Amino acid sequence: MSSKAEFLGSLKIFKELHPDELRALAEICPEYEFDTGASIAYQRDVANSLYIVRSGRLFASTVDERGIVRESKPYTPGEYFDDRWLFTPMAHKATVRATEPGRVIIIDGPTFVRFLANNRDIVDALEPYQNEKGEQTGLSEEAWETLVKSEVAASEGEFRAAGLMPDELVEYWTRRSRWVLWFNIFFRVLLLLLWVGIYSFLAARYPLLATNVGTLLLFIIPGLLLGFFILYSFLDWRNDYLLITNKQVLHYEFSLNLRSFGTNIQKLPIDRIQSVTIEQPNFISNLLNLGTVRITTASQSSTIVFDFVNTPLEVKNALDRISRRVKELDAGHEQALMRRSLEDHFQLTPPVRKVTEEETQQPAKGRRGRRFELATRLEEGGTVTYRKSRIFLLLEMRWPLILGAGLLLVYYLLQQYTSSPLLALPFGILLLLDLGWLIWEIEDWRNDQYQVDDRYVIDIDRTPFGFGGTRRQAELSNIQNVNASRPGFLATIFRYGTVFIETAGASADIAFERVTNPNQVQQDIFNRRERLQRQQAEAASAQRRKEYALVLDVYQQISEQGRVPRRTASLDANPDNPPNGE
Repeated sequence: MSSKAEFLGSLKIFKELHPDELRALAEICPEYEFDTGASIAYQRDVANSLYIVRSGRLFASTVDERGIVRESKPYTPGEYFDDRWLFTPMAHKATVRATEPGRVIIIDGPTFVRFLANNRDIVDALEPYQNEKGEQTGLSEEAWETLVKSEVAASEGEFRAAGLMPDELVEYWTRRSRWVLWFNIFFRVLLLLLWVGIYSFLAARYPLLATNVGTLLLFIIPGLLLGFFILYSFLDWRNDYLLITNKQVLHYEFSLNLRSFGTNIQKLPIDRIQSVTIEQPNFISNLLNLGTVRITTASQSSTIVFDFVNTPLEVKNALDRISRRVKELDAGHEQALMRRSLEDHFQLTPPVRKVTEEETQQPAKGRRGRRFELATRLEEGGTVTYRKSRIFLLLEMRWPLILGAGLLLVYYLLQQYTSSPLLALPFGILLLLDLGWLIWEIEDWRNDQYQVDDRYVIDIDRTPFGFGGTRRQAELSNIQNVNASRPGFLATIFRYGTVFIETAGASADIAFERVTNPNQVQQDIFNRRERLQRQQAEAASAQRRKEYALVLDVYQQISEQGRVPRRTASLDANPDNPPNGE
């Protein structure tokens, strides 16, 4: 049998990958073996993987609500289903069973997306392509359309500033209506044309205005200013948008106003959305099909409002479509967990067994000590630690550095007039004190930390060398909303800002101030909260499933003993001779 990498390279989906890329892909593709009759997948379960038949034979059948088979399809070696599931989870449309023993390779969707995020060159090799022989290679058209909506498709995507995760797919997005742009530009263009007319009239009456200086002062400079304001209006309109992904709703607002220059990002997880309201309050809005979209959570604690939207009903339809998909996936996930609980309770043999492979032992890399770490984001042991931007470290260090440089300059100048050895002593003491001041400022910056672990968000404010400090924390499960803001020109240029964390109690709100890349911090908190909520829900449902399995076990026992009475009459029951001798 050929190696796994060679087998993957023979498939049309991966035919354009290089041998090194195929070997790297093979490392994330576990292989399983199965026997005849084994169930590989169940209808309505969550489908988030690509299944590739390496040997044997599989048969897929789709049944309706009455149990009647409506569709069926065999799968032989080299065939696979379904590459769309690599990028967006769906529900299995069929139950897949083995009609012959063999092996199947299962590529997990999230793992594959992370693989592409680390090997972006492979994305181009997956694009659908028809060669000169008429053979189709690469992904299917549907899967490729899904991939290009994800962040991994391009490192410089249009929504890169929004901080999307690699496995997020842009389902719908919109800017404000172009009518808003035209309205803002119209008056500036009108002013420009009016000025050109006035200047032409004055230049014809007064020849002095037609000189180069007059043209510069009265025409070119005002014209450039008006052109700048027109460009300003376009950029201000273009950088405000509403984004709907398969995980969240995101409102990105970029203000070019000199008073409030900066960005503000609001995010709402899809599963927390309670209502979507469309407002078209007047005749003009109905005539132009403009409206305001108002999205609120169940607790009314967070609201996203985006106004002057073209066809606002499309936003509501997109959210309804994604919400239905989320509910369908939740039902499929619960079905799979229920089945797994019953299999574990009755100690059933797994339908597939992972094929063990010889792994090349990689030499362990030495880990450098991090006793003194100046990173602004550090992830260790499940805890992510953030510090303020290094810009503020430099600001805190400026006075000790200036003082030290001044002391050295004064000492050098005094050395030109005297060579007394006693001169070095006071300057040495002053420099040591200045060095202590510098170390204090560095430690003061380093000790102020913000942390996110598996249960809490933590704000730690400590003075250097253990002289005191405060610690505030809030549980992830109590977080209602997280907003990221980069207020001001400098914050936007140097990519620092504030992350506001709203909790169930107003007094427990926490702000991560002056952190580098607040969008990333915001996304980290959302991901940790989502993981915690999922773990809590799974723990609660796991207990219920154990109870259900126990009930079924007890029922099976008393049923095998013939102690379960009939609850309905037999179809062939004789009224003159009732069942059970009644």
